[in-house]
Amino acid sequence: MNLEPPPVDLPNQYIAHASDLLTQTVFSALIGGTAFFAFCLLRFRWPDVYAPRGRLLYAAPARMGKTLLGWISMTLEAKDYDIMYSVGLDALLVLRLFKMLGGLAATASLIGLFILVPLKVMLDPKQFTDGEERNARSLYNAITTAAMGSERPLVVHFAFAYVFTALVYYYFSRFAYQAISLRWHYLLRVRNTRPAKSVMVMGIPEELANEQELKDHFERSGCGQVVSVEIVPRIERLGVVVRKRARLLKLMEEQITLMLGNPCDAPGYDRAQLQNALSSHDTETSFDDAKRLLRQWAQPKYRDSPKGAKRLDTLLSQLQHLLRRFHHADGVIKQVRREWFASYDGKRDRASTVGFVTFSDAASAHLAAQSFTYAQPFQLRTELAPEPRDVYWDNITLPLSSRLARGSVSLVTYGLMIVYWFTMAFLLSTLVSMDALKKFFPHLPEYADKNKWLKGLLRFTTPTFVLSLMNASVPYFLSWIAQISGIQSRSGIQKSVLKRYFWFLIVNVLLIFTVSRTILTDYEKWIENPALIPKLFATQLPMAAPFFMDYIILYGLGYYPIQLLQLGSISLAVFRRIVCRTPRQFADALRPNYIDWSFILPQPMLVFVIMATYSSLAPLVFVLAFLYYVIAYVVTKYLVYYVYARQFETAGEFIIPVLKQLTGSLWHYYCLIIGLCALKGAVGYVLMLFPLLWINSYLLSDVSRQFYENAKFLPLDLWSMQGPSRRASATSTPRTPAQRIPADSYEASQSDELVHQSHATSTDYLLPRIHVPSPFGQLLDAIDSESQGLASKLWESLHMQIQRLWTMVFSKIYIDPQLPPKTFRDLDRCYSLNVPDISDMESGSVSRARSFVSPRFSTTFDDDEHDHDHDDNEVPQMRAELMLGRDQREGRIKPDEFTDFEQSPISLLEGVLDQGLAVYEHPYLIGHLPTLWLPMKRQGILNT
Repeated sequence: MNLEPPPVDLPNQYIAHASDLLTQTVFSALIGGTAFFAFCLLRFRWPDVYAPRGRLLYAAPARMGKTLLGWISMTLEAKDYDIMYSVGLDALLVLRLFKMLGGLAATASLIGLFILVPLKVMLDPKQFTDGEERNARSLYNAITTAAMGSERPLVVHFAFAYVFTALVYYYFSRFAYQAISLRWHYLLRVRNTRPAKSVMVMGIPEELANEQELKDHFERSGCGQVVSVEIVPRIERLGVVVRKRARLLKLMEEQITLMLGNPCDAPGYDRAQLQNALSSHDTETSFDDAKRLLRQWAQPKYRDSPKGAKRLDTLLSQLQHLLRRFHHADGVIKQVRREWFASYDGKRDRASTVGFVTFSDAASAHLAAQSFTYAQPFQLRTELAPEPRDVYWDNITLPLSSRLARGSVSLVTYGLMIVYWFTMAFLLSTLVSMDALKKFFPHLPEYADKNKWLKGLLRFTTPTFVLSLMNASVPYFLSWIAQISGIQSRSGIQKSVLKRYFWFLIVNVLLIFTVSRTILTDYEKWIENPALIPKLFATQLPMAAPFFMDYIILYGLGYYPIQLLQLGSISLAVFRRIVCRTPRQFADALRPNYIDWSFILPQPMLVFVIMATYSSLAPLVFVLAFLYYVIAYVVTKYLVYYVYARQFETAGEFIIPVLKQLTGSLWHYYCLIIGLCALKGAVGYVLMLFPLLWINSYLLSDVSRQFYENAKFLPLDLWSMQGPSRRASATSTPRTPAQRIPADSYEASQSDELVHQSHATSTDYLLPRIHVPSPFGQLLDAIDSESQGLASKLWESLHMQIQRLWTMVFSKIYIDPQLPPKTFRDLDRCYSLNVPDISDMESGSVSRARSFVSPRFSTTFDDDEHDHDHDDNEVPQMRAELMLGRDQREGRIKPDEFTDFEQSPISLLEGVLDQGLAVYEHPYLIGHLPTLWLPMKRQGILNT
């Protein structure tokens, strides 16, 4: 059985693909360029669509320039501390990840183009077979072959495997130290927020299912003083009523908008008067007043004709029916809340096994999250609490057994989805091949042979475009799988989707789509002898380098400019007069979309895997990857700074697992090089490449675990650091543009001088130290030097040189965690952090976006260990966000003629406003419920 691929004339093959690469570049540039210039023009027409975060009251980005390309300079000039203050540390670390990958690609491209390609040309014995062939071939042919896909010579691939591995580990290690240092100091800055001081407790046993008992348990364990405990109740049926109330409310708003219009043109229209008439629970009497007002202010088409009057009577009858059902549901919710508060005695009959414990300081929370505080397994497990808006309340009360069952079902569903998508990938890769197209269009291959542009479009552009469209819907399905699996936080759901989507892309794009045509062509042989499949991968993957270079070009030049264009938001803005009617619908259409890292990160991670896999085979992939990351950095920075809203903040917790997945993806590169050497019979190279597998396994198992544990929790020595920048208060106010001082022209702040310099920290063992022996040690060294031979002295000298080299390299990687990063020093110089809002202090009021009603059943413990109730107007001393500044999601957006943005969106939990998700009590019992949002009044219409 001969399954070897047919011999190919490599220079001619890649000379042909050089034109195909140009075809893909032109095609992608045409798509991306059209989207790019359309964005540059339309952003002046719809600034609320293309820069919605510019309307926020707090932490709004700088205004963009008025020129056509002015947004690029404004985006690039945005400093790291502005990104961190406005959007959060998660966004900053993602942007730095793109910069790191771009720097890695740039460095590797210099090595690949100026060292690797010349070596491949000079050391390839088969490049020129005889003098006649040498004269016939040009140097351009040889360089093209070496840069775009050549398996010869093996010594170059073997040597570059170690060089590229060293580059990757250097960049990854330095970035990991930077990310951990930023996360540590970020957590120090937000140490007084509620999430920083809280832990989520799962598996609460029955003997501790009481707030006071749970508090006493943690304090007896030595974790620290507990200030509040919330055990989440099981109230699923109440959630059904809350969601029903929200649906009825939206139907009522649509009915009223149909009658009055939005905005309403009727003279004398008074929203408050109509609101009072419709809000009364006495529907029989109050609705008569509301009916009279609705008839008076109805649109003329309902008053000027008998047909319109009949239609109005029908709408009023439907509204009365909806209003009766709405008031019934609203009454049930109020009664449940009232009875719950009145009968609360410290122990709930419907308590779940999940709760939140808030300590007096963040160090106690980190200590409790790392401790085993209960002897029974699977009970009283603690972890750092997510933000209140990060909690996925639909799954929060699920017991461990239910989550395990759901996890099993989700894995089975994920497996079925993979099988289905792989089958589709097999079929699509076959349908877009030239042989399949010839069956449907017999004359198409002839035209393709005559036109190189058409041939390149059919061979490479069409498969990459079809594959991209097919994979676009996968994250939505994976998100649904993660939600039903029982994950209890939105950040956990995004982590699950990111990991699964990334590995799905690797298997589906990098492996299956590459060899599917060969397998389907002669599948009986592969079934009879499956042992030949690894040989197939080792043979086919090097030949697929042109396809993946086209894949990077399509996503870099075509996909990211389309992301700028925001096609979904534009379509909604253009057709909003048809789609949107009520003020709530207009407000939801104009609000920024939330950041979803599971949609943003997997494709750039896949590009790194492609770059690593074809690094030595096709060094040109480094240049394409570098251009890709440059475009990705600019576009993503603009989107997170001007467009997307922050849904939650993890303080960079997810970035180290991303690095771990990228490190694990190097296995594909190692297996490809080892398989290639094995196919060529180079057993010595295979044996010498095995240490790379061991090193990668060690990094994935031990080093990655150490990095992850160090990144997740703050070391104890850093908690003791003192200084003005560490004593953060509950609020902070950004300076006005006139008060902001450029970071480059400001002297070092006094807080930098007050940084505690410890000589015996928990991280000092990582630093290489100069050996200073004692007198006893000097005597022993003298005895050893007399007995040493020449070989021992040479080895000692070599060892000292290696240690000196390692010290120099390590000094470039290691970052002292005791010193605040430059980003935070610049932040202190340009923002007046930790200063209360003077306007709020003078007026004695607090903005609606920051206030919430403290629940009566929230058990908060004072110094005397007695429970006390909170006043309804009390403002919490702890912010509910892991943010340096104020709440950036709720801002006073300027009203327009269709909406006034008086209510926050309903996007995190159905039936409850996002504004109310600020504490760890269940939103169904304490969250703000939406109220009737009546149509706007036409500006210029006077009251009679």
